[in-house]
Amino acid sequence: MAPPPRPPLPPSPSPPAPAPRPTPTPSPAPEPHSGPAGKVTSDAPLSFIENDYARALADARARHVPLFVDAWAPWCHTCLSLKSYVFPDPALRRFGSRFAWLSIDTEREENAALVSRLGVRVLPMLFVIDPATEQPVVAWPGSLTATELASLLEDGETAARRGGGGGQATADLLRGHRASAEGKLEDAIAAYRAALAEAPADWPKRAEAVDALVTRLGDEGRSAACVTTAADEAPKMPPGTALADVLREAMSCADDLPKTAPERARLPDLVALGERVASDPSQPILADDRSDLYDYVQSALRDLGKVDEANRVARAWAAFLDEQASRAPTPAARAVFDSHRLLAYAALGEPQKAVPMLEQSERDFPDDYNPPARLATAYLDMKRYDDALAAVRRALSLAYGPRKLRLWSLQADIDEARGNETAAREALRHALDFAKTVPLTGGYPRLRDALAKRLARLR
Repeated sequence: MAPPPRPPLPPSPSPPAPAPRPTPTPSPAPEPHSGPAGKVTSDAPLSFIENDYARALADARARHVPLFVDAWAPWCHTCLSLKSYVFPDPALRRFGSRFAWLSIDTEREENAALVSRLGVRVLPMLFVIDPATEQPVVAWPGSLTATELASLLEDGETAARRGGGGGQATADLLRGHRASAEGKLEDAIAAYRAALAEAPADWPKRAEAVDALVTRLGDEGRSAACVTTAADEAPKMPPGTALADVLREAMSCADDLPKTAPERARLPDLVALGERVASDPSQPILADDRSDLYDYVQSALRDLGKVDEANRVARAWAAFLDEQASRAPTPAARAVFDSHRLLAYAALGEPQKAVPMLEQSERDFPDDYNPPARLATAYLDMKRYDDALAAVRRALSLAYGPRKLRLWSLQADIDEARGNETAAREALRHALDFAKTVPLTGGYPRLRDALAKRLARLR
């Protein structure tokens, strides 16, 4: 399920250190991503149509099946985790002929209209669309295991058929998914609450409903209710992505609350449970989600003033990521962990440890802007300003779309650190001039405005 807090498009207006629940590399998935989805057989790997909504919609209509859309971006590590570790899973092959499959790079200009129409606000975001109406019936922000995605696909089929099997609780859950897909978050919250109120104690979709409810509460800025609901429900939830999601969202919501808010008293228990889940290898969650949970736990511990405990968790986090990277089956699968490895090393005050892996990724993927962008961040932390500037310039030469705003922002950070405010102003002007030439979806208008305010301050 979804890995909160969802990184908006883009994750933040600060330098492009690896985005949170957000990694590089081109087309890392080993499964084929070409050929009409209509030729997929029931036992074949999923075959995505790339960046061609009209073609995918036509295929869905011709075969009378729902349309599945994977909205992603090259900088989003969770997106690439799905491509490398979930979509190729043989357990999903039974859905190959039951859906049409579309993958859209949200950074590409030709996809901007669809990104806006679907209301893509975080990445990754997964949709099931009714091809007759072109309306999303499910919009799921974040990642899932293959088993969990299979359940979501089953829900999507039911919703696209306007089916109501599964009792009132399931009907309410599907109603919540549809409202969420339409951007009606308050309606979605009400539906998910109704589903939980109606459901028997052993309802198999309870964890999914709790995950969806807590996520929507966080999206709506209802931080107190988000923390309270998560703290009440998490100890009763079964192992899985939903539990990890709920804990991360709750820690994020707690961070948004005033320090005096009474709900923050529940943060230590949430953090303790989060550490137990992150450090338990039997938890059935993706490595990328486990890494996210480690990140939120160590950050929350610092917020609580427990620096030694935070560093202990950060060391465990870095060791976990190093081990996962060493076991990755392909260079693309290994690079999924680059973003978080840099974050973990930075949390330990050791950004230099990221340099060899990022240099390797830059050699492996010479057309990808993410390795040099992350190298620039590492070099900046190391105060190797000339190396940082050279790396960010390499990244800018490869980047496309509104992500370039983040890179110019990083360049301005480097120039300011070097004491060259004139160059920093020039980088910000480049970013703002470029912003006038491309569609800005998701959170990019906020980033543009933040850069404009920054330029005004430098003046």
